[in-house]
Amino acid sequence: MIEAVNLSAGYGGRSVVAGVNLSVRGGELVAVIGPNAAGKTTLLKTLAHLMKPMGGVVYVDGTAASRMSVREIARLVGAVLTEQLRPTQLTVFEVVSLGRYPYTNSLHTLTDRDRREVWRALAETGITHLADRRLGELSDGQRQKVMIARALAQEPKALILDEPVTYLDPKARVEILLTIKRIARERGIAVIASLHEVELALRMADRLLVVSGGRVLVYDSPEEFAALGGPAYLYGLDGGSTFSPELMSVEFRPGLENKPRLFVVAGGGTGSLVYRMLARLGYQFSTGVLHRGDIDYCVASLLGGVVIAEQAFQPISPENVHRALEEARDCAAAIYTSPPIGPLNSENQILAETIALQGIPLIVLGPAEVRGSAIRVERLAELSKTIDTVVENVRAVEPATVRR
Repeated sequence: MIEAVNLSAGYGGRSVVAGVNLSVRGGELVAVIGPNAAGKTTLLKTLAHLMKPMGGVVYVDGTAASRMSVREIARLVGAVLTEQLRPTQLTVFEVVSLGRYPYTNSLHTLTDRDRREVWRALAETGITHLADRRLGELSDGQRQKVMIARALAQEPKALILDEPVTYLDPKARVEILLTIKRIARERGIAVIASLHEVELALRMADRLLVVSGGRVLVYDSPEEFAALGGPAYLYGLDGGSTFSPELMSVEFRPGLENKPRLFVVAGGGTGSLVYRMLARLGYQFSTGVLHRGDIDYCVASLLGGVVIAEQAFQPISPENVHRALEEARDCAAAIYTSPPIGPLNSENQILAETIALQGIPLIVLGPAEVRGSAIRVERLAELSKTIDTVVENVRAVEPATVRR
């Protein structure tokens, strides 16, 4: 495990973070998040004893790091930093072998045990097939796995990672974090990793260290941080973006253009991508009737849509159908997303038909059959062009009825 007691970290005589108290147990993956230049890297380097603390104590496996030699610390703490040297002519096996330096003799000769540990680290990171490849031939994701394997070859009790997935593609990010999480549990290593990808941190970390304003706050679960509105406060989200604790994600609200409002009859997750498309295209939208807690309800609310909502697990009431119909009458056109229909939301299909029969142009997205619908599209790729065409036709015929 790794522990900090009243730790202060900084450089050039200036404290960056102070009063840090934390304890990370073996098997845990703790994510460090916070704004740029908040002191995340400085904190990690100090925990890894690559920078001397300005105050307080770092303990590794119960012993103060200040009382250990460099070799002793290297046997207990592995570190992968953003400015790691990337020797292009060494093979992967040779690079990972460098992690055995705390155990080798003055000539750095590898013993059979050293080689076993190197192969173990290669196997755990899934890169044994790359052992004979040169580092310069690898992708960014593969090189990052090599650096993690090198740290694991040290047989550490704690692993410090500074932005281990930055600049990687989404698949590689998830793959590497899952690998780190698995190894932490299998080996019983305490892992502390800084992440810019706050949504990944919320989904994959066991606990959070939040660095901001010279302080480090410890959250016992990412869910606690999300429920308290932490992401919105930490990153200063404003009217242009907002955070959803239900979805554990940030939603963006692009600026609205001088376009009419559209009504969307959705539910069961069929409307979420449509809402995002409309927001991106600059359209205002209203939607309903959605049950509270439905993913469509969450996304539409986050994007600033007018939502006609029903209580969860209740049949849609005539009053809400009437409200939705009144809202649709003030819109230039409507979209029906072919939601799954059951006893609780059967009124939505009737709502869509009523909208169409009252002369409001209705676009059906998907396989549903709706009497009086103006046009059908099978794919989202067709929807944006269809919307623009329908809206232009409405403007040409009845410009006075379009609410802007």
